[in-house]
Amino acid sequence: MNMMLGSRATTDVIRHGAPKAEIEGLFSLENSRALREIFEEQGWELTDELIIRREILQNGRSVSRINGQMVNLSVLKAVGQHLVDIHGQHDQEELMRPQLHIAMLDEFGSADFVNLKGRYQETFDRYRSLRKQVLTLQKNQQEHKARIEMLEFQMAEIESAALKSGEDTALHQERDRLLNHKLIADTLTNAYTMLDNEDFSSLTNVRSAMNDLESIEDYEPAYKELSSSLSETYYVLEDVSKRLEDILDGLDFDGDRLLQVESRLDLINSITRKFGGQVDDVLDYFAQISKEYSLLTGSNLSSEDMDRKLKVMERELVELAQELSQARHSLAAQLEAEIKQELQDLYMEKARFKVQFTKGKFNREGNEQVEFYISANPGEDFKPLVKVASGGELSRLMLAIKSAFSRKEGKTSIVF
Repeated sequence: MNMMLGSRATTDVIRHGAPKAEIEGLFSLENSRALREIFEEQGWELTDELIIRREILQNGRSVSRINGQMVNLSVLKAVGQHLVDIHGQHDQEELMRPQLHIAMLDEFGSADFVNLKGRYQETFDRYRSLRKQVLTLQKNQQEHKARIEMLEFQMAEIESAALKSGEDTALHQERDRLLNHKLIADTLTNAYTMLDNEDFSSLTNVRSAMNDLESIEDYEPAYKELSSSLSETYYVLEDVSKRLEDILDGLDFDGDRLLQVESRLDLINSITRKFGGQVDDVLDYFAQISKEYSLLTGSNLSSEDMDRKLKVMERELVELAQELSQARHSLAAQLEAEIKQELQDLYMEKARFKVQFTKGKFNREGNEQVEFYISANPGEDFKPLVKVASGGELSRLMLAIKSAFSRKEGKTSIVF
């Protein structure tokens, strides 16, 4: 049966020597909205009878047909699940697990019930997420406040230093120049003296050589080339000499400036030791904590705002839970009536079935627990099904439940 309705095919079902195995089923259809939708989607006409045929070939492949139309396995499975309810051992095990009874009851619901439950679960998920945020915010509120205060202190300290990008590098270079003022002055003076001095002047000697070469440059192209090169050299040296003279005229040791530079570097060093290796690193850190500070003190919901929002959502959740509970009680009454009729047909006319509701904590299923109760004999109180039902009673009760669900879903067959 399972194989006919789309489960995995195996060549074990092929008789020895036969080229293939054939499985065929004839189903009488009741009014099934789900089947009608599948047939309309495939462009077929829904008839009162349905023939399903599946051929299993020796190579492991299979060919499936519905009313003569070849179909793939996904369509076959979709149709099959609305035709037959095949009872398995795990179904009866589910009946013995009270925590699954609420899901079994909900399966009896209509599309409107499914939509209602979906709205409740969506609201519950949003409520749970917001409640977690509120609890986290309340728990970490002191840490949150302390973090903001620390960021404010650090930002104020960095801002007060008025740092500029690359400032530390420039100040170190300036300090080195000031500390080595005498060496620099002596070196520049010596260079200037070597170029232009009353007793010995390199420029005078170069100019004399340049004039000599100019006097003979017409006699040989090589002499002219040498004269030009020496002339260029002279004017370069003359320019260097002039620049050295200008620098020496303006060169003066400023002790106060050295103190200012040292003081500024001390401040910068105290900042960089705390926040980064160099001024640019500190500026990057400042940008980072400024962004964090803006996020922490920005337009995020405060704890009070989130509390108010949580209370509004809690009222919405309670209202939906009440609607869901009312809908479940209505489902329970229908299911109890259906199973009562089924139990009579199974020679358990004295047995009574009841869906017991108990208020509980809010979860994704609502705020109540559901458990199936049974009274097997007249005068006996209702007791939990899992505690009092015998094996035979349990099987018949499972068949009654299956029959009730199958009739509601429009299934025509139950394999039990």
